[in-house]
Amino acid sequence: MRLPRYRFGEFELDPASRELLRRGERIALPPKSFECLVHLIANRDRAVGRDELISAVWGRVEVSDTVVAQTLLRARKALDDTGDRQSLIRTVPRFGYRWVAAVQEVVPSDDKVPGESATAATAVALPDNEAMPAGNEMPAAAVRARAPWPWLVLLLVAVVAAGWAVYRYWPGARPGSAPQSHGNVALVLPVVVTPSEGEDDWVRLGAMDYLASRLRRSGLKVLPSDQAMHLSAQVGDSKPITADGLQKLQSISAAHWIVAPEALHDRQGWRMRLNLYEAGRQPQIIEARGATALTAAAAVSDSWLRRLGLDGKAREATPSPMVERVQQVDAELLAGQIANARRLIEGAPAKERDEPALRVREGQIEYRAGRIEEAAATFQKVLDGQRAMTDGVRAKALMGQGAVEIRRGNFPAAESRYTEALTVLESRASDVDDPALLGNAYNGRGVARVQQGKMDAAVQDMGRARIAMQRSGNLIEAATVGSNLGQIETRRGHYSQALQEFDRAIAVFERFDVRDYLAVTLMSKAATQLQLVQPADAAASIQRADALAKALEDPELAMRIATVRTYVLLANGRIRGAEQSIAGLRALGMDETDQGLQELMLRLQLARNARTDAGVLARRHPNAADRVQGSLALTAVQAALRNGDAGTARYWLSRSPTQGATTSDGATTSWDVARALVAQSEGRAEHALQMARQARAVAERTGSPDDRVRTGLLQARLLLDRGQPDAAAAVLGDLDAFAASDYRVAWTTLALYRALGDPGMAANALDRVQALRGERDIAVEPVL
Repeated sequence: MRLPRYRFGEFELDPASRELLRRGERIALPPKSFECLVHLIANRDRAVGRDELISAVWGRVEVSDTVVAQTLLRARKALDDTGDRQSLIRTVPRFGYRWVAAVQEVVPSDDKVPGESATAATAVALPDNEAMPAGNEMPAAAVRARAPWPWLVLLLVAVVAAGWAVYRYWPGARPGSAPQSHGNVALVLPVVVTPSEGEDDWVRLGAMDYLASRLRRSGLKVLPSDQAMHLSAQVGDSKPITADGLQKLQSISAAHWIVAPEALHDRQGWRMRLNLYEAGRQPQIIEARGATALTAAAAVSDSWLRRLGLDGKAREATPSPMVERVQQVDAELLAGQIANARRLIEGAPAKERDEPALRVREGQIEYRAGRIEEAAATFQKVLDGQRAMTDGVRAKALMGQGAVEIRRGNFPAAESRYTEALTVLESRASDVDDPALLGNAYNGRGVARVQQGKMDAAVQDMGRARIAMQRSGNLIEAATVGSNLGQIETRRGHYSQALQEFDRAIAVFERFDVRDYLAVTLMSKAATQLQLVQPADAAASIQRADALAKALEDPELAMRIATVRTYVLLANGRIRGAEQSIAGLRALGMDETDQGLQELMLRLQLARNARTDAGVLARRHPNAADRVQGSLALTAVQAALRNGDAGTARYWLSRSPTQGATTSDGATTSWDVARALVAQSEGRAEHALQMARQARAVAERTGSPDDRVRTGLLQARLLLDRGQPDAAAAVLGDLDAFAASDYRVAWTTLALYRALGDPGMAANALDRVQALRGERDIAVEPVL
């Protein structure tokens, strides 16, 4: 069934087609502004907090007040609601925004399910808030239909000390497969709190996280809180949760139990209710009272655990004030409210201020605020303190130090800190029973090892991290590891395995609608496909990534994707598109001295056969202290030689790494090809051919398919220049598998058949060149 359209005044907004109309005329509106309107209108019965709006629209917490205000300003301008009018969108001071105009919902008749009315819905009814009896439990048969509480839609990222220094991705089963329910997996959703405002706001996430931790310690596998928030966003704010929504939650999470908590604060204290949805059974309700929200949460969770026969580990009967303060801090961190979390810590009584559990969170806050040295000092204070601490707190402090060292670029020290954390977590006497913490430690050490070139050890760490995440039921972190492994496997030359890792992660990101990480993984896949000489496939991947990046409005991500997109466009001969993409990179703020931008501009000018412009770019030398990229040097050498500028070509060779310097295989191949081209230009044809053979041998052993193509084409072209087409045919025959996908191979194969005087084969080769040329001039030899 389609989403309803909303009519207000002379406007109509259609969420399904993503159109805003004014008297039937479509109004252009940025994606985020449109999504803000949809969320505000859908929740027009109440004020929407700034954090909720960020979570629902941006899907992450690192969004400034300025970005939110500008996004809403664009929406207001489109609706002619600017200035002091606020007749449609009203600002709620120190809270957020509210839609205040009258709205008519319109459900298109052609969207109706046959035999169903336009307003029909299948739902599992939640109990009336005021009908809760005084007892601890309530059978599902006693539940009656009611007008449900407003459902708070949340999509927030959990704060983990070890995770901040690692680019996080997420997990999955086989691409396209739906997970199966597991008997001991529970999903605890955010708590619906009544009243839903004021100083009790923290209960929404704090009590959710506390319930999850308490259940986890008693033997249940409970999905992480950040993942629960992503999942809750999948079902929107339907009231009550529909049967379809419950099925979707179970399908995505593989959870056997869906726990939807509700909390009511009244004069007698707190009432906490667990609405329990178990796969294949009728819903159940368990309820308990307590003086505080966490006391009620403890009582209701223990009641359910007793019903399940899970006594588990010893649990505190009544959460202490310290436990409640820590949970409040964690709730603020989950919501991205760093300032609030800091105030909670600073306002703690003196006897609590130096508690390790609180101090380690202070270090996390400093790290997230970018105060790296302050974070390092705070983590050290935790470890040097005299107060007893749990193994989990000690491990978090060590992992925090590891994250700090990664930010400092001190990767050996980072590896050491993560190793210490793993020693604590893997100790037989350890009191830590959360595999996710172990997985984060392995993932952090794996990242530190990648940066040191310890690929085999890094892969082992990532493998252990993935197993730990899967054991904890943390699909998000497992996919993070999988996407990291995809990039590592690309660097190791295991391309088919890399694509498999990317595809698994992509399937999960799509399932969870995690758009920024989906975009990054698609970008990584496109870059790998270029190395596999699959430019058309790379174009399909980067096109999807680009569409996602535009909707996310993330300048840094947009710049990274635009860079890969430009390489892909050039590989496919889309010259005008590449020119626009480079202009976009400049608009995004890419520095003109950036070596990647210089290489792209050189390749663009060479593809346009603008030799003079390319020659000018080749004479623009990098800073003397900078390490020159081999791919840039090779492109600049080709530009210089096409202008007869041997001096500039030799200059670029002079910037090659010193003997024994560590370079990637691709970089080594680029320098070898550049040297051979310069040797040929100097009349040392035999020496050039010898270097080409050596470069090809290296590429065959350790290079990528693209390295094989470049070195093979170099050797074939040198042989053709020497009048040896038969010898060139032997080389090109080895590259024939790429002739149908790579323009460079197709073009050189055409030159071969013309040299052999074979018009029939030349005609066939010309057809392939025409199919792959794009906007390139086939009279111009393509660059290597």
